[in-house]
Amino acid sequence: MLDKIRTKRLDLYVLWLAVAGMLVYAVIENHPYSYYTLLRWVCCPVFAYSAVSAFEVSRVAWTWIFGVLAGLYNPIFRVHLDRNTWVGVNWFTIGAIAVAAVVFWRDKKQSRTQSIGK
Repeated sequence: MLDKIRTKRLDLYVLWLAVAGMLVYAVIENHPYSYYTLLRWVCCPVFAYSAVSAFEVSRVAWTWIFGVLAGLYNPIFRVHLDRNTWVGVNWFTIGAIAVAAVVFWRDKKQSRTQSIGK
């Protein structure tokens, strides 16, 4: 069970790193519309998976944050915003990913010390 949780966290870190890289790349340069469509198709499932993972460990706030992000980056029911607004949303999303990585990493350390202490 503990190995499954570790594997899922590692998966999340890799996915978050890929998404954060794509978001930074989207912010710093102008791209064709197809790149932003690809960004939505990558971000939405990653954030949905993150929301489910947060729900499984009873992280209610993170479940909501990732759920809202999944809805915001939904490629089917699109949210139409202007470029400047998307730049701000992308920076906020990058920040949320960074904070989530720290929070989930701290949980990992705490669960490890608790399992050693038992």
